[in-house]
Amino acid sequence: MRVFNRIVMTLLFAGLFVLGVYMVVYSFDLFGRSLTSLPISDFSGGLQDFVTRVENGNLSAVTIVTLVILALLGLIWFIAELRPSAPRRVRMGNGTYVTRDVVEEEVSTVAEQVPDVLSSSVGVRARRSPGARIDLEAKVRRGEDLGTISSGLRSKVQEHLSERGLPVSKLNVKLVEADPRQTKSRVQ
Repeated sequence: MRVFNRIVMTLLFAGLFVLGVYMVVYSFDLFGRSLTSLPISDFSGGLQDFVTRVENGNLSAVTIVTLVILALLGLIWFIAELRPSAPRRVRMGNGTYVTRDVVEEEVSTVAEQVPDVLSSSVGVRARRSPGARIDLEAKVRRGEDLGTISSGLRSKVQEHLSERGLPVSKLNVKLVEADPRQTKSRVQ
């Protein structure tokens, strides 16, 4: 959202700069141009009529809905700009960071070493505080004891990451029963 906001603000400021240049040129009668030659009387008259209708409360329903939508969009845009962006790296400690890809590779390596796991996919989200939120989805054979595999996988991943110095704030393990012939990795 920040990129969109910056583009809009850049265009707005560029427009204000061009408007300012025109106002200087027309105000000081530079290049044979004067303010009386500008066709702003129609615009100012229309704007004055609109403000008068707003003050008197004589607006159509479409105009009211449009103004409310514009106000809500402005509020949403304002809140989105105030909200800080998500961190791109996982914070390990005081001033030490690691990329999310490194954490994904480490978790994937450990998950693939567990004998009951056929394949896995890992999602890592960085947090502002030290640690990462890890979503691990592992495919296992049908009929296996999911509780035992889940707790064993969770403990192995947490143990491996703590040995590497990678803090985990939350580890979600999801086991999916799959046919071994349809997974990408080996069949044991």
